[in-house]
Amino acid sequence: MEEYGRHMTRIVVTLFEAMAETLSLELSAERKTSCLSESTGVVRVQRYPQCTESPGLEAHTDSSMISIINQDDVGGLEFMKDGEWFNVKPLADSLVIGLGDMMQMISDEEYKSVLHKVGKRMNKKERYSIIYFVFPAKDCVFESSRYKPFKFSEFEAQVKLDVEIHGSKVGLSQFLSIP
Repeated sequence: MEEYGRHMTRIVVTLFEAMAETLSLELSAERKTSCLSESTGVVRVQRYPQCTESPGLEAHTDSSMISIINQDDVGGLEFMKDGEWFNVKPLADSLVIGLGDMMQMISDEEYKSVLHKVGKRMNKKERYSIIYFVFPAKDCVFESSRYKPFKFSEFEAQVKLDVEIHGSKVGLSQFLSIP
């Protein structure tokens, strides 16, 4: 898992640097490390058990900067585009890249956090996916023209509170400068 995490970190850093260059973000080495590094990466193995109908996973965005999904051949991952859900066809030896809330924020919404879910499946096979999330450091401060400045730890605390109060994550809208 450690080796897998190192490989995923290399991919994420390359993607992040390319996006930062496209956005003309002037980020110091310290700022890049604060936004993402191997120490802020989390590998999660998600198992959806064998059953006639899997409840899936509700629609959500990730709080991360970038997420990399390695899904099996069973499928089930869906994303929202223009108000419609689309299936992500699983392809052998491929990765699905998802942008998270912090990438949306740091890009001033040039890049959007992807709304996705694991749909209900009528399938008798187990489904596995391996997700690599890269989160900012807890003390990483985010600023943009659309959002009030906040530390990532404040965002995490707000997400936790949202889930307790509303039953689900509200997301970045809680931090908009002008709602």
